[in-house]
Amino acid sequence: MSLTLPELIEGDALIPAGAVRLAVEGITADSRAVKPGFLFAALPGTHVDGAAYIPQAIAAGAVAIVAGAAVDTQGVPLIISETPRRLFARMAARFHGRQPRTIVAVTGTSGKTSVATFVREIWTALGYRAASLGTVGVVSPSGIVELEHTTPDAMKLQEMAAKLADENVDYLAIEASSHGLDQYRLDGLKIMAAGFTNLSHDHLDYHPTVEDYFNAKMRLFEELLEPGSKAVINVDTPQGLEAAKRARAQGMNVWSVGAAGETIRALSVTREAGGQHVEGAVKGRAYAVHLPLVGDFQVSNALIA
Repeated sequence: MSLTLPELIEGDALIPAGAVRLAVEGITADSRAVKPGFLFAALPGTHVDGAAYIPQAIAAGAVAIVAGAAVDTQGVPLIISETPRRLFARMAARFHGRQPRTIVAVTGTSGKTSVATFVREIWTALGYRAASLGTVGVVSPSGIVELEHTTPDAMKLQEMAAKLADENVDYLAIEASSHGLDQYRLDGLKIMAAGFTNLSHDHLDYHPTVEDYFNAKMRLFEELLEPGSKAVINVDTPQGLEAAKRARAQGMNVWSVGAAGETIRALSVTREAGGQHVEGAVKGRAYAVHLPLVGDFQVSNALIA
């Protein structure tokens, strides 16, 4: 499979003069994976700048380079972007061209795996071919595929999405980690709804401050979702209330959940053998269910799902 450079870029960056008919056989951000005809994305890293590997990529046959600034590419066409990671993610989506038609994502410090799993199981119970992607890997009707990261790099993520689409999986629930959001790994996905669980002090070895960590999470609602999309947010914490406020400011259709939720509210929780009895209301209509799990946090996760 090959695409022309304009087909990959689609107006996200300027096409170098003389490169409008350039065919690209593959794209990668790993110089070791470059083959003749590939585009190499020289992405900035936390420890090493990908620009250092441009000569290696060119020697391996790269026909185009993406970078965040002007660099020496030995005459090979250079595409410059202020956000090269975002550009790379969008190009990866265009290169693979296929993904499940319904994708939802959940972010937060805790509960992402449970929510994604619950959503997948709900869809499956309704008779849909569904999958989840995150900490435990890709779980689909064809089995489990382990992953190195909660949110894989953009190319791997798009590769997995295309594979699921080829397997007729129409519904996909994804865990959106702060690293993945901050590094634009999900930017090529068409996400139609998103959830927010909670926020506590975590990953401060990567994020300079808690505010920076929270802002990375909020990219899901403020940059990836289209206005009018569903944003399901646990509002039982100050961070949840702030997340709901910011999502509404972006034109999201916010569903607030939790003990203080206006859309889905837990009214009472009673411990039972093998789980919990939950009485609640969905848009004012009363419901009572047995949740075969223990812990208040699982009640919250179930409400979000």
